[in-house]
Amino acid sequence: MNKMNRYLVSSVLSGMLLLSGPQAMAKGEPMYDFLPSDTVIDNVKNNLQSHGVDVSNLQVDADAQGVVQLRGEVASKQEVESITQIAKQSEGVYAVLGALRYETGEVVPAPVPEGIDPMMDAPAAGNEATQQQIDAQ
Repeated sequence: MNKMNRYLVSSVLSGMLLLSGPQAMAKGEPMYDFLPSDTVIDNVKNNLQSHGVDVSNLQVDADAQGVVQLRGEVASKQEVESITQIAKQSEGVYAVLGALRYETGEVVPAPVPEGIDPMMDAPAAGNEATQQQIDAQ
């Protein structure tokens, strides 16, 4: 009979646990408490500033579910990654989307000799044979 009592008690406890979940949801209790978007924005900016990031060139937006959008110009790829990680660690942030830009360096085109039109005088791609080689054949 002792074994039967254990099964009965465990069945009752399991049933109570299963029923408590739907009751909590029926009461309208959220599974995750979202912070207001203004609060999330302030948290992200304060967290970035506390890590020495200049937020004057950054635009921080957030929606009602804690998704943060970062926009602006930064110095390097490492700074993009650092700012994104700091923002993710801020209170109320669920996800971070970034549109941060950085310059990789100025691309300087090669100089074109005088009298040559680079579009018209360039050899066709894949055509290594010159006119002299064709005439020699």
